[in-house]
Amino acid sequence: MSDTKSARIATELLTKSMNELAREIGVMDADDPRRAERIKQLWRLGELSASLKSERNKLLNQRMDELARKVGGLNPGNPRRAQIVNEILRLSDVVNRLRVKS
Repeated sequence: MSDTKSARIATELLTKSMNELAREIGVMDADDPRRAERIKQLWRLGELSASLKSERNKLLNQRMDELARKVGGLNPGNPRRAQIVNEILRLSDVVNRLRVKS
């Protein structure tokens, strides 16, 4: 399984857990003694989600920077330049789609 697919599955599981926890909190009575702990769990999962998104974006941007440096070192007629530029565009599209989802 690719790292990208693993990361997507992990993000989906995290989101599913957060949604389930939020629904559980929503049906609890305000004075339910378990409610405060569930809210803390939801907050911690939210913090984890934000941290993972930040790290993912940082890694994608680092990869695009590495590819841009490679392009700069290649001659204009080199076919590898087009491949690298296409990869940069693909990664840029991924970042943009992830921003829209967030």
